[in-house]
Amino acid sequence: MVPISLATSQLAASPGAVSAAASSIVKTAAASASPAFFLPAAVSALRGGGGKEAAAAAAAFDLTRARIRLEGLSAYGVTTGLLMNAAMRLYSSTPKKMKDLSEIDDDDGKDDGGGDAKRVARMENWVTVIFAALVTVTIMSGMYTTITFSLLALYSKTALGMGADAQYLQFLEMTEPIRRIGFDTYIVSLLCFKGAFVCSLFLTFKGRLRYWLSGVGTLGLAYSWYNIKTIMSFASTLLFGG
Repeated sequence: MVPISLATSQLAASPGAVSAAASSIVKTAAASASPAFFLPAAVSALRGGGGKEAAAAAAAFDLTRARIRLEGLSAYGVTTGLLMNAAMRLYSSTPKKMKDLSEIDDDDGKDDGGGDAKRVARMENWVTVIFAALVTVTIMSGMYTTITFSLLALYSKTALGMGADAQYLQFLEMTEPIRRIGFDTYIVSLLCFKGAFVCSLFLTFKGRLRYWLSGVGTLGLAYSWYNIKTIMSFASTLLFGG
């Protein structure tokens, strides 16, 4: 065992050796240390280092875009739910009494619009049936759309929350036909509601006013359908390459 005084005297006698040993230790530690030890893998990839880390970062799943897509799917269910509520309110506030034509004589007089009573009653009966059918289709198709897109958004968020990104993408791919049907029923619900509103105008008002209002409503329906078709055509061409 070397005495402390002797070791101290030896180190003092050779300061250059001590400096060289310390420098060698520092260089060895620096060479053996990995850049990833000091920086996270993501930062290293952003700096351009680490081939595997850069490839993993490039192939990373974009949760932000997935969230935006799921919000778009949820919007179908929300708007269709509001549409169904409006359809039920419209149905409850519109007169829907069917008239017995056998109890109406042609001599009962004329209505405010200048037509005979039996013809007007027959027309009202037909419009009442069409109105009820349109409201029924609106609610039924709206229910399909709301439930379908709500379930799709629910299970998609569940998959993302569990970290099952690959299963999430596979789930979207397998349910594509269902989403197409859901979108079609969304459009059907929207158009049927517009038609039901026009029928409601005809049944609510009397005389010539009903023809004017229902005529304007029909023109508005045709114009809105033209714009809807235009938007879908642009989306199909620009977004989906159809």
